Amino acid sequence: MFDASSAKPAREEPQGHAADRLRGVQLTSILKTTPVMMFGNVMNAIIILGMSSGEAFSPWALIWLLGLSYIVLVSIRAWSRFQRRAPLVSASSRATAHAVRNAFILGAWWGLAILTFYPSSDGDAKSVIAVIAMGMICGGGFALSALKRALQAFIVPLFVGSAVALGVSQGTNDYFLLALLLGFTFIVYRASCARGELLQENFEGHQKLAEQSSIIELLLREFEEGTSDWIWQTDHAGQLVRGGDRFSQIFGRGTDRLISNSDQTFAGQSLDLSPIAQPMLERTPFREAIIEVPGPQGSAWIAMTGKPIFGHDGAFTGYRGVASDITATTHAERRIAYLAHHDSLTGLANRSRFAEEIDRICASPPPHGPTSSLLYLDLDNFKLINDRNGHLTGDQLLRQVAARLLRIVEPGDMVARIGGDEFAIVAHSAPNMASADRLAAAILACFATPFSLGAELANVGCSVGIAFPGLDGANPDDLLRNADLALYEAKAAGKNTFCFFESEMAQRLRDRHRLEYDLRCAVERNELVLNYQPIVDSRTRQTLGFEALVRWEHPLHGRVQPDHFIPLAEQTGAICGIGAWVLREACRNAVSWGDHLTVAVNVSVDQFRHGTIMADVEDALASSGLAAQRLELEITESLFIDDPETVVAVLHRLRALGVRIALDDFGTGYSSLSYLRKFPFDKLKIDRSFVNAIKDDRIAHGILETILALGRVLDLSVTAEGVEDAEQIDILTRMTCNQFQGYYFSRPMEAADLGAYLLRDFCATAEASRASCAALATA
Repeated sequence: MFDASSAKPAREEPQGHAADRLRGVQLTSILKTTPVMMFGNVMNAIIILGMSSGEAFSPWALIWLLGLSYIVLVSIRAWSRFQRRAPLVSASSRATAHAVRNAFILGAWWGLAILTFYPSSDGDAKSVIAVIAMGMICGGGFALSALKRALQAFIVPLFVGSAVALGVSQGTNDYFLLALLLGFTFIVYRASCARGELLQENFEGHQKLAEQSSIIELLLREFEEGTSDWIWQTDHAGQLVRGGDRFSQIFGRGTDRLISNSDQTFAGQSLDLSPIAQPMLERTPFREAIIEVPGPQGSAWIAMTGKPIFGHDGAFTGYRGVASDITATTHAERRIAYLAHHDSLTGLANRSRFAEEIDRICASPPPHGPTSSLLYLDLDNFKLINDRNGHLTGDQLLRQVAARLLRIVEPGDMVARIGGDEFAIVAHSAPNMASADRLAAAILACFATPFSLGAELANVGCSVGIAFPGLDGANPDDLLRNADLALYEAKAAGKNTFCFFESEMAQRLRDRHRLEYDLRCAVERNELVLNYQPIVDSRTRQTLGFEALVRWEHPLHGRVQPDHFIPLAEQTGAICGIGAWVLREACRNAVSWGDHLTVAVNVSVDQFRHGTIMADVEDALASSGLAAQRLELEITESLFIDDPETVVAVLHRLRALGVRIALDDFGTGYSSLSYLRKFPFDKLKIDRSFVNAIKDDRIAHGILETILALGRVLDLSVTAEGVEDAEQIDILTRMTCNQFQGYYFSRPMEAADLGAYLLRDFCATAEASRASCAALATA
């Protein structure tokens, strides 16, 4: 039924993929039934031709018979090739496609025969042909049940041809046979599918059993090859009569005597025989006696169990027992004991050993003040190096850090790696602030020298937090927490420095945690408000729109500045909820403005990273009814760092809504020009740091000119932020900057104040227009 050359025998692919192996099982099942099925085809063909009312020797019948003969010969040839080759363990999809094709041809050929011979036959012949059709369906269902597609390819054309033949005959008996054919085909098809599913389930079960058997076989083989037990036996004089060769393998030379009464030597070597010497001299049993055997490549260990043997007359005849080479086990146990208290990468004490030392110190506090200090260390820039150069380079760096720390501390001090790039030192040599100060300074100094990482040098800093047992914590939890607080303060102070713990740090941490909690509830409690700062056209001084700026009115602390709570929101994950609220509120307020006014909203990196930005924008526009063209989203270049392709795709989807996209703080990030190439922004916003320096800084002046020229080339609107005085406006106007934003025009206002501002802006614009007209009339 298929080309066996498309399949792969066991010797060619002992380990095929599961799908290939399943196809091999399916095709093997089909091939095994091929001879019987082909014999049935031949017999059925003879019967049909013999009962077809003189049609047996018509040209059509002869053509059909020749075609069937060809199909039978091809199938028998495939079966013969299958018999000569090794059992199939896998087959390609091409082989199954070939089998499906051949099954369809055979089914169609028989369907065509039934359609041709049945209508012209008499009543008895029709019954026989109908029975043959059903028999072919049954036989095909049984033979092809392993491959559902082949089953369908065979049954469908055969059934259709038979059903049409019965239907066009229009006899009562024909209709009865048609109903019987329909029911019979349905039953055969369902039964064959069930058999095929059972075959597949058995295959999957055998696969699992084979995998489990392989694992068990592997374990058994490893156990047999690695077994270290053997039986030993001595005579009454201690002469080895059994097991001497295994002793020789361990001792490295021939051995014929186990123990001598005179010198108590084991295999001729002076060893510590106390575990077995006395029992053997006293002729008493011993169990699991451990003996160490020194050697040039290191010690070996033997575990021996033995008991004395006495004859029928009670005379001592020797010892018999079991010996085991437990060298590997002993090394493993010692290694496990070592790893239980040491870091496998650096060889330093690990977190467990460090915790034991801290528990020991805190369990017996000294009466006259601290006798040691605790230093927490965290590497600066380690993650960057590890991510950029790979974990192997990171491991190499950690080992070098450990070596430097061990050179700095005194012999009695403990250096531990407590996880990742975090280290700790229990410094018994630095029990006070002066000595701990010197040690911390030495640690920072040792990091001043770059680390050699193969072909490059890496500059890695270090932050250190210091606490004193007893003074800064009476129990391990308090001590560790306070040392960690000191480390946090050191990192917040700019890194590459050290800090001693102070009680105020704990209060600041509690305040921070309270502020984090309050921030998570700020949206629900309606504590967030939006202020709006106008964006002004540089030529007409007309207001074009407003930027929405979020403010937090804390019930206890009053107004919390954005530069204080926005980073906190980003760290705690609350920024997505706040960002969604800002979008909704800004769009809701902007609907009440004039249709020519836009609203600009800053969006967070996290809204893109968590995939919520599209839903937030669509929800804000839908709930407010604001036209998408009036919404402007301001993003920063940091958005493109992690996954620029995904970000650009999302920006295009936002642009498709009609939303405008502005690149905020332009010129302060990385690779700005590449971002402009990847996505066509609508606006560039110049960072206020350039505007502030424009009057006195020639470089800032040149950068601004370059950005504005770039905006003109790319046909982008350019907005200067932080405009505060007329001189800045004069310079920016000469540079043809498009838009201004800053305190010179207005500080951020609450939504309720926008009406008065817009009225003043309208009057000022109208007055300017009248003055311009008057000047033109006078001229």
